Amino acid sequence: MRFEITYLDADDDHVTHIADATEVGALVAWAGRHGVRVRARHHSPAVEPAGGTGVGQATGGTR
Repeated sequence: MRFEITYLDADDDHVTHIADATEVGALVAWAGRHGVRVRARHHSPAVEPAGGTGVGQATGGTR
């Protein structure tokens, strides 16, 4: 499972990091020690439609 961790800086320069579940605790603990607010959300990668988009697929011809 992966999570999107966003560090909420006071100057609106929000940095986002995608982390495995094993990393989340350490990242949140680091933010707490340094007074940085964070937002953690479940990360769902974009899913390609069935059959793909056609990009990078070979078309036609035989060998």
